[in-house]
Amino acid sequence: MIVGEAEALAFIEGYKHLMLEVLGPEEAGDGRDIRTLLAAGRKRYLADPSRLERALEGLAGKSITVPPEVLAAVRSLEVKAWVYLRDTRAYSIFIDPDGQAAYGVLGLTQRLRDILGDSGAVVETGLMCYGGRYVTDALVTRVAWLGRGYRQEFTTRLGELRAQGKFCTRCPA
Repeated sequence: MIVGEAEALAFIEGYKHLMLEVLGPEEAGDGRDIRTLLAAGRKRYLADPSRLERALEGLAGKSITVPPEVLAAVRSLEVKAWVYLRDTRAYSIFIDPDGQAAYGVLGLTQRLRDILGDSGAVVETGLMCYGGRYVTDALVTRVAWLGRGYRQEFTTRLGELRAQGKFCTRCPA
């Protein structure tokens, strides 16, 4: 359900440096909690991906390097209102908002259910490829809980996507 501890720590450290640098020192030090700051940095990066290169330059000036696999993960980042259906022993099941694909997603240090308190919701969060697997950054900015009927519909859709070969647990090479 989660990536290895060393991988998780490397990712978290690199991601934190990047998103705070994208946000800038004036906002990064404004007293908000770290998850809120990281989500704000992520939003700013996605609004203008060229900020990533400027952030890397700024970090290099501070002698901070971001591992290449973390940088690749950030470049693959997609923030959407994903359908977070449920957890299995191996991964959390996410369905793309358009219903055309589903993913087995790992957490970094915790299952998403442990963060949210339950499963079966539409969550705005980031998914990316890290270490060959789909991983969530777990920065959830919106949650809308699904009722029983919607859960059943999405469970049916998941079965269809699996039958069509549109359920992925590994990132394309």
